[in-house]
Amino acid sequence: MRQFWVVAVAALVLAGAVGYLVVAWPGFRPRHVRVIGNRIVPTAEILARAGVDPHRNVWLQNTGAMARRIESIPYVLTARVHRRPPATVIIDVTERKPFANLRALRDVALVDASLRVLQLGEGSSLPTLAYAGEIALVPGRTVDAESIRTLREILLALRAHDVDATEVSLTAGEVTAILPGGVRVLLGDEIAAPSATALVEPILTRFALLGRPVRVLDLRSPTTPVVTESDAPRPPRVRRERSAALRPRR
Repeated sequence: MRQFWVVAVAALVLAGAVGYLVVAWPGFRPRHVRVIGNRIVPTAEILARAGVDPHRNVWLQNTGAMARRIESIPYVLTARVHRRPPATVIIDVTERKPFANLRALRDVALVDASLRVLQLGEGSSLPTLAYAGEIALVPGRTVDAESIRTLREILLALRAHDVDATEVSLTAGEVTAILPGGVRVLLGDEIAAPSATALVEPILTRFALLGRPVRVLDLRSPTTPVVTESDAPRPPRVRRERSAALRPRR
């Protein structure tokens, strides 16, 4: 038994020595850190959030914590940190896509489809979700107001029915959409508005075929839509004459 314990102790000491050498070996300290997938977020900012310790064994560093710190950047959707032997770290980033401008009173922010605030200010080519109430717009935080989620769903519903909107607003409980060209669509309250979006495209198309431009489309009562036509002059009708070659001979 004494000989067995001597061998066991010697094995433990040897294992500890090997473990220490592995941990302390400079060959496992990060020598290369690569960032891929980012187009908007600067690489330097991602590296700073990752916080890879160049003096510590890369296999002992917490890559999950690194990913969470990177994902706290407003524009980052996901971050995956991979280790490649012997001492390379690859950070694979997926960025969020701007979806709309969110305007609340005097503040405007750029948000993605989940309503996460990406940055303060607006993108000129994106539609606007206009909310008459007051709400804090903080980069990196997701807006959780039910009314704003409703505006997002209405914008998506209009797109699903082939209607582009430059603005969807909620004022005094009523939802209004502004279309390119300035057409105002009154969609009703937050409950009725989503179903009313299916009526917009057929009505506008019908009036367009008749050469009657629409200024206001009132769908607050979906069974009896009210159309206010534009005061702009209608395009003159072109009188078509039959070609002499096609005229019947007498």
